Amino acid sequence: MTLFYRFANASLTRRVLCYLRNNLQAHIDHVTVIFLNDFWVIQLKLKPSINAHFAKNCQAFLSENGFPYQGESKILLQTLEKLASGCDPTAVMKHHRIAIISHGAPMVEEVEHFRERFVSGLGYCPPSLI
Repeated sequence: MTLFYRFANASLTRRVLCYLRNNLQAHIDHVTVIFLNDFWVIQLKLKPSINAHFAKNCQAFLSENGFPYQGESKILLQTLEKLASGCDPTAVMKHHRIAIISHGAPMVEEVEHFRERFVSGLGYCPPSLI
């Protein structure tokens, strides 16, 4: 089962990653976090062995914090396909010029590192990085 969700800011993204790491780690195949300037996108691929109860709880939590993402961005879809096929995230990020924050296990720390570096470079904190 693959879920795509959109989140308004870094705080919500971190909250979701903490939830996934603490409650569903054993049921996760991989999580991809991408920053698209105005919002964050999380692609969550769950293992086929997850039971319906855990899957529904996960969807409910994601929906409480964000919205299902249905963007038809060709670049985003190509990026996710390359990551799923095992390509190096840094190479994919450079090729598609898209900010891949993490790919693999849920890594809350990566969101915070990215946020700190981005804000220090800008000199202010945009709403999507709060």
